[in-house]
Amino acid sequence: MKKYNFKLLICILLFLIFVGITMAILLGSVNLSSREVWKIVINKIFNKNIFVPTWKKTVEIIVWKLRMPRIIMSIVVGAALSLVGILMQALTKNSLADPYILGISSGASTGAILVMLLGGGGILTIPFGAFIFAIITSIIVFFNASIKNFSTSKLVLTGVAVSSLFSGITTFLVMSAPRENEIKSAIFWMVGSLSGSDWNIVKISIAALIFSYIIILPFNKELNIMLMGDEMAITLGVNIRKLRGVIVLVSTLLTAFIVSNTGIIGFVGLVIPHISRGIVGSDHKKLIIFSMLLGGLFLLLTDCLARTLVKGQEIPIGVITAILGAPFFLWLIRKNSYKFGGE
Repeated sequence: MKKYNFKLLICILLFLIFVGITMAILLGSVNLSSREVWKIVINKIFNKNIFVPTWKKTVEIIVWKLRMPRIIMSIVVGAALSLVGILMQALTKNSLADPYILGISSGASTGAILVMLLGGGGILTIPFGAFIFAIITSIIVFFNASIKNFSTSKLVLTGVAVSSLFSGITTFLVMSAPRENEIKSAIFWMVGSLSGSDWNIVKISIAALIFSYIIILPFNKELNIMLMGDEMAITLGVNIRKLRGVIVLVSTLLTAFIVSNTGIIGFVGLVIPHISRGIVGSDHKKLIIFSMLLGGLFLLLTDCLARTLVKGQEIPIGVITAILGAPFFLWLIRKNSYKFGGE
């Protein structure tokens, strides 16, 4: 594999994210100046008028309260889903694994929808419901895949079956909702949307992502060794049971939190880690940070597409990621030459 300058790649990604943020802010029915936009953003970040306000108050509201939270949320969600995808694939040593394919997203969605329909609309109650159901889903999937001998193919097939089960339950719950407005909002949420983002959700999401990253950071070396196979990892002193527990806990917690706030956004955790490995290799010290940045950029641009593809109407971002990700998933199934270190 061709070697790339990792620091240069990170700088390029950061620059592209900056350009993407600028483009995303400017997109919309109201014409904005990029210079004014960044003056507003800088003033808000430092909480003082570094630049003298010469713009209308409505412009400031559009930039900071309406567009910026959604933009930052798209980056955070993309990074989080990419991180979970990497962890799932390291755990299973299978490039087809991600929270969407393994059914964890669907389980979390069912929990979140159930809490919403029962009237629990708090900023923490919905994630809690999503987390409980995501844990239940994880237990079902991994327990079934571990019967007799653990099999990654059995894991993926179980995930697909469980995903279908919880999708059916979620659809039943939504269609049984007593109020029409609940049905409409739930259906739109089920296919993934960033339209409900605000600064409170963004701040908590950033905290959840940073917390998850800090927990996983010390295990970079163990994740690399784990790809060689469980027997080799145990021989080299890796506590496999502990590592699996950490991966499942972090992945489930992060997936539940993201799904509870944005709905199901599929295939990001499948596509982005695979592309990232092709660029920076399988060393998790580099792979995780690169994949998170690439995932953030990908979902930022995808959300721009969702907002502008149909004039006067927003397409749920989960629809766009499914259209882009499903063919990639089929290609991965056919591409037998792609393997992890331990396969």
